[in-house]
Amino acid sequence: MLRGLRLGLGLIILPLLFSLGQTRIAKGDRPPALSMPGADNPFVVGEQLNYEASWRNFILAGAMTVQTKERRVFENTEAYHVAIQAQSVGFVRSFVYEVDDIYESFINTTTLRPFRAEKRLNHGDKQKQTSLRIDPRQQVARLADGRTIKIPPDTYDLASLLYAFRTIDLTPGRVRTFTLLEDNDLHTVRAEPEAREKVKTRTAEYDAFRIAIKLIEGQDISDPYRLRLYLSNDSRHLPVLLTAEPVWGRIRVELTSATGTRPTG
Repeated sequence: MLRGLRLGLGLIILPLLFSLGQTRIAKGDRPPALSMPGADNPFVVGEQLNYEASWRNFILAGAMTVQTKERRVFENTEAYHVAIQAQSVGFVRSFVYEVDDIYESFINTTTLRPFRAEKRLNHGDKQKQTSLRIDPRQQVARLADGRTIKIPPDTYDLASLLYAFRTIDLTPGRVRTFTLLEDNDLHTVRAEPEAREKVKTRTAEYDAFRIAIKLIEGQDISDPYRLRLYLSNDSRHLPVLLTAEPVWGRIRVELTSATGTRPTG
């Protein structure tokens, strides 16, 4: 349960759920990712999204911040520098599990695919720091230990995957498939826009689109954790709510504030 809890805080639940499912990359070619032109990106530099996560009966179990920190040339590529920071709080931090995690990614501004990612994990007295380079042209990821693995062209680290979800076509039935590279493993992720609905959080009410995030293994599609992401129905496509129902307890992640976002219209 502890491993589940630490990644259950915020959208950081994604790698846990996929690894628990033992999902691996499906065989066969994929259509290339559809990127949005820079002027139409739902996110802008300076955007900061703050979240609170609840687990089981704990009103507040974790907090998370998602930042579009800057746009600059990095390793000869024009890039967005984005980051996710998550931590356990309150009773959970004091008596269950102490978490301080940072995921950072550099995303090509033209393709909106990542080419460099880093993460720093602090779980109690355990620390871990890793990095990787993604070469979509050569379809290779270079890991921190020097090893390389073959990847599909539509491959993302955790932080960039959240941003990729914000660029999908929200028309119900328009399915997108992604590959998540996490802990040196490839996981196939299917995003299915389901419906438009009103969503209430503790701080606001949103007109949103509900997206089912499912797993693919071979030819099988599964939905074991009922992972649902809700994006605002405006030009920003803000992730306003995420819910999941793993066996170790329902998780609910709510947007509490958003600053520096692009104008709606």
